[in-house]
Amino acid sequence: MAQDPSETMDLKNPKQPLPFGMFALFTPDEAMPKDKPLRVKRRLGVIIACVVLLAICWGLSQSAGFVENVYLPQFGQLVGRGLASITSPLPTSAAEVLIVLFFLILFVPFVMGAVEVVTRKRRFINAVACGGLRLFAALGVAAVLFYVFWGMNYGRLPLANRMGWDDSKLSHDHDEAIEELARLGEQLVTLTNAAYEDAMGGKDLGTPSMLETAPEALDESIDRGYERVATQLKQPEWFAASRGRAKPLAASILLCWANVNGVYFPWTGEANYNRLQPASTLPVSIAHEKAHQRGVTSEDEANFFGYLACISSDDAYARYSGYLMAQRYVLGDLMGHDPERGAALLRRRHPGVQRDVNAQKAFWDQYKGPAAEVSTTVNNAYLEAHNVKGGIHSYGRVLQLIVLYARSNGGSVGPDAP
Repeated sequence: MAQDPSETMDLKNPKQPLPFGMFALFTPDEAMPKDKPLRVKRRLGVIIACVVLLAICWGLSQSAGFVENVYLPQFGQLVGRGLASITSPLPTSAAEVLIVLFFLILFVPFVMGAVEVVTRKRRFINAVACGGLRLFAALGVAAVLFYVFWGMNYGRLPLANRMGWDDSKLSHDHDEAIEELARLGEQLVTLTNAAYEDAMGGKDLGTPSMLETAPEALDESIDRGYERVATQLKQPEWFAASRGRAKPLAASILLCWANVNGVYFPWTGEANYNRLQPASTLPVSIAHEKAHQRGVTSEDEANFFGYLACISSDDAYARYSGYLMAQRYVLGDLMGHDPERGAALLRRRHPGVQRDVNAQKAFWDQYKGPAAEVSTTVNNAYLEAHNVKGGIHSYGRVLQLIVLYARSNGGSVGPDAP
């Protein structure tokens, strides 16, 4: 009668060959020396607790009144400001350090487990079970912190509703809408040209413009811009408060390949930006991430508040960056409806302004490829999962907010509009 080899195997004798193959990997009663305890009760407990907390967060976020009147003013903004006060003095982005540590904590055990499986010291099923439980527990904790610290702000009402702006009359009359776009486009061309001259000292620098303001001074000027925006739009006091300086990312090249200008990291309360992007987009990109620090989740609203903070800044280059971003959205839409009028306004740009627009396009064109497409797909899925209408196309809805703002501001796109 053939004897089962597992009955005679001595696991403590390293010279004795261990079973390897499908049965050895998956059979639960054939333990191997490097098998790890699953700690099922503890890890499943963490996972279940996270699921319950996420369900509670989701339920509470369905009430815009709760988010707007209880969560954000009483807890959300305090947590964000508290985290920022801790991380802002650090010389580098705490977000990058935390991401590296997170992946090391998950990746190192994965590599060790893979080596142990390949060297026939650990069952495949044991490695997968341990790694899977550890991964889901870590992701669950990260997700709960995301929503508790910031993500519940996705439940806020749109800015137009909060401001009492009537967006039901947008673009119903085609001719009227084109006239309105043309008026705003003309203002923005004039303002962009003027801001370029203030910052560069002429109509054409001869090369793409460069930011001459020190990063700290630029950051402070944008925060002062937010103070003025808070006063103009009657935002609460906590909205005007500074959240510390924005951080350049050491791994900015990765953001270039992903076609990303910046990112807000709610786990550290930091506004992070791509330090390699063209200078003409840098101030408005920083201001965009600073809007996220203030509980603004929608990308079109972050674009809008970033625009207002820049044009309300006392730094000429920040104003130029803000006006140029808004001009590109307005003229881009006008070109789609009335190419002749749009082209006429484009010809009124200063040569230096057009040079910056060309430089922006050339910069991002060099990073087009699979990585950018994957990044766009992931970002779109993320936004749609959080009920952001239009997904990545929501960035462009800043045009609607600029139109509504101008209507509420006597037809002017900004405080210095002609």
